[in-house]
Amino acid sequence: MSIWTDANGWPIPPTVLLGCLVAEILYFRGWRVLVQAEQRKTARDTTSPELAASGGYQWDSWLWRGAYFLGAVFIILLGDSAPIDTLSGRFFWVHMIQHLLLLVVMAPLLVAAAPLQPLWLGLPGWARRLVKVSAKLKAKRVLYRVGHRVGHWLRQPAISCGLLIIGTWVWHWPALYDLALTNEAIHDWCEHLTFLAVSVLFWTQVIPSPPLRPRAGYLGRIVCIGIAIVQNVVLAVLLAFAQTPLYAPYVHLAQGAGGFSALQDQQLGAGIMWTFGDLPFMIAIGILVQQWLASQSDDTGIAIKSQER
Repeated sequence: MSIWTDANGWPIPPTVLLGCLVAEILYFRGWRVLVQAEQRKTARDTTSPELAASGGYQWDSWLWRGAYFLGAVFIILLGDSAPIDTLSGRFFWVHMIQHLLLLVVMAPLLVAAAPLQPLWLGLPGWARRLVKVSAKLKAKRVLYRVGHRVGHWLRQPAISCGLLIIGTWVWHWPALYDLALTNEAIHDWCEHLTFLAVSVLFWTQVIPSPPLRPRAGYLGRIVCIGIAIVQNVVLAVLLAFAQTPLYAPYVHLAQGAGGFSALQDQQLGAGIMWTFGDLPFMIAIGILVQQWLASQSDDTGIAIKSQER
């Protein structure tokens, strides 16, 4: 069977293609409204010499957020493409790349794209009115309050970090990992959705995603990323220094061509996790440190100006 198409002849599953298409249509319908509003505000602000001097769009402008969303969609399509999906069933290191695309590439891009507002504005007017009317019903209000409390609890930094660790480690437990490899429904709808949920929840603690804001300050966010790096390294070390292959579906590589054994395959995957898996976290720490220092400089400048007055 060719690695370029799945069993049904599709390079990417049609459900994934359809879901991405619908999401793009709704997102960019609402995105256009937000960009236009942002451009009008920017035009008014340029009357201020200080704001005009800053020039250009910031990295958190809606123009950039649209690019982040396209990047997230591309990573989803890449991760679910037939070559990666097929080879991930044969090689552990390819499966590790697929997981890292979800956890540390697609998730931060999706959070940076701030999809909640554009998706809401992208809905047809009748759909938004229907949601608003149903929200006024007593039962819906109760569900909203419960959902709000659960969401508020989940978005505590400690809870978000804990869920990322649990979600990552549980699905690398050999019994569950093997189950996901041998059951496509569990692989796609349980394992990958768990990775997506816990990683998006974690990255909302690091990256502002209006209307959601990080609950911790710069130092707290850096600590959260540090915890994520530590758990990533520890898991990679356990995989790299295991004396035997941990995952049964890959044992066939023991007699693979060229002497590439299942244990070497596992060690390669662990190395990818250890190095490339930490790279997005390190980039995030660098950005946060730069923003933290810039905010301290701004505060010092404001304090000096107030004293001069």
